[in-house]
Amino acid sequence: MPVERRSGKQQLIAISLGVAAVVIAIGIAWGMLALAGGNETATQLRLGDDVFDAGNAVRLSTQINTQGPLLFSDVSGRGQQRPIAVNHFGKDPAIRWVAFDAAAPGAPENCFLVWSAERKVFEERSAASGAEREQGQICRDITFPANGQGLDQYSWRIDKAGSLTIDLRPNDKISTNAGG
Repeated sequence: MPVERRSGKQQLIAISLGVAAVVIAIGIAWGMLALAGGNETATQLRLGDDVFDAGNAVRLSTQINTQGPLLFSDVSGRGQQRPIAVNHFGKDPAIRWVAFDAAAPGAPENCFLVWSAERKVFEERSAASGAEREQGQICRDITFPANGQGLDQYSWRIDKAGSLTIDLRPNDKISTNAGG
């Protein structure tokens, strides 16, 4: 079968185009790696909401008064990375709320805080299945008070419609709480 023969000029053009394509591909790959690298000033991808609307403050305070603090498994939409607890103190639903992380600092994976009505404290417990617990998933024997002292606190407000809203932005965490 005959093979087409190309002139030296055509071969040089084909090789040049191939080399140029490889250089461009390397440049694009290098640029993508630079953008994805550990640059501290790079834009962070943030998924989920920054403000959580917990619901009507009057209804929530009544529920907390009768059933204990509320636990929300993950209010940010980030896949169990930010469970929070909400508690209320007193009779006025417009004041004395606390909202805080429901996972203790340094907690093992799958260990979250749960309310112990008998002891009136939050206890670290495992959300893992029995098999996972048998494989070494052990939560610590630690407790936190009803106001979440010692945990990351979030600022809150009651909006014009009477809803409790909790600000989940990291810069809005507060170091003290209004609970009591």
